[in-house]
Amino acid sequence: METVKRLIIALLIINLNNTTTYSQNSNPWAVDLARSMAKDIFEMNGIPYLTPMVQSVNSTSNARFFNTAKVPQKVEKPYIRFGIHGMYGFVRDDMKSYKPTFPMDSLDLTKLSQFGKIDIINGSFSITDTAGLIYYLFKTVIYNGFTEGSINFPESAATVLGQSDAKFVFEKDTLRNLVKRHPVYQFLPDNLKDTVLATVDAIPNYYSLPNGGNLNTIFAFIPQIEIGSLYGTEILLRFIPPVRLKDEIGDFAFWGIAFKHSVSQYFDNLPLDIAIQAAYQGTSLKNKVGVTNSDLTANTTIFNGNLHISKSFENILDVFSGLSFENIDIGVKFHYQLPVEQQYALGLLRGVPDENGNIIIMKPEPPEYPGDTKPQTSTIKISDFNVKWIVGVSRQIGPIAIFLDYSISKFNIFSGGIEVRF
Repeated sequence: METVKRLIIALLIINLNNTTTYSQNSNPWAVDLARSMAKDIFEMNGIPYLTPMVQSVNSTSNARFFNTAKVPQKVEKPYIRFGIHGMYGFVRDDMKSYKPTFPMDSLDLTKLSQFGKIDIINGSFSITDTAGLIYYLFKTVIYNGFTEGSINFPESAATVLGQSDAKFVFEKDTLRNLVKRHPVYQFLPDNLKDTVLATVDAIPNYYSLPNGGNLNTIFAFIPQIEIGSLYGTEILLRFIPPVRLKDEIGDFAFWGIAFKHSVSQYFDNLPLDIAIQAAYQGTSLKNKVGVTNSDLTANTTIFNGNLHISKSFENILDVFSGLSFENIDIGVKFHYQLPVEQQYALGLLRGVPDENGNIIIMKPEPPEYPGDTKPQTSTIKISDFNVKWIVGVSRQIGPIAIFLDYSISKFNIFSGGIEVRF
């Protein structure tokens, strides 16, 4: 038992000499703790927060690949169709919120080896990652509080398409009581107990979850060119240079290529036209997020396979329908600082109250108020598979075609356009 006590005491005998430069007004362990929490909160909640935006933007841009299955087989010279296509997508209510999660963990002494070298025989612990050890033990404190019900977290938060004011809130008295009842705390020397409690007192009272833009629809225009026909095959090209969609979404760029091949050419006297199509697209999304202008970059690749049919009613209109199979892979990179309100709470920024009592953050003034000098980078991967059913009508008037259609899937889209054949 004495060896176990010695080991537990050694676990938090932390070398307080730190070569990192901090504000003289800040607690270095609280700053490191805040950074670790901010990174984990983003990476744990980033996928459910961003996925609806990725699904909606990319599903919208992935529409309008066809308005007829007919591909002329015998042409005297190549033809070109140039069109402007508009897409109008509808955001469902369930795409506006998600259940947030907070980093916490149950106490497991075997996990402590990742923060240093444990000598069980001599009851010693050589710490190699002080900040990591503090953060792990803090997560076990949060776990204990959440399990017993003394800490509660929000049931719902806004996605990038929604709107809410959700926060992870910490009552300092509750945290102090949980720390004092923690199994490890009981074996700490008095000076380390004071250090741990001072760190708890110095961390921000809350972590705000990002809000969204409260969007109900997504709208986009895409120009495209179709060139045909060679052996019953057309090529489609589409491209959008970087454009600002909305402040909440950012700068969106897009390119795509597709090949459509006539299936009905292999059958005689079919009452309708049948075609298959394969498309490959890429998108880029860039935005500045929050007061700290954190950089968000999302690069996407989309593979699309279409099977579609059409029927022409001469001098009236054409009716078309099809199934679309979409696979989307997204890589999101987020380069960010601590939110400014947390930098203020940690003593990294200076602020003054306005007439309403709100804190106005002043510009960084090193060395006393350097701000967050260690921006972090998080990367998340998002994949999604979607099946879409499209129904629509088109009308040919000389060289001009006008068309409307509706796509039913995870993200329903109304689209249409006009194109000219040369």
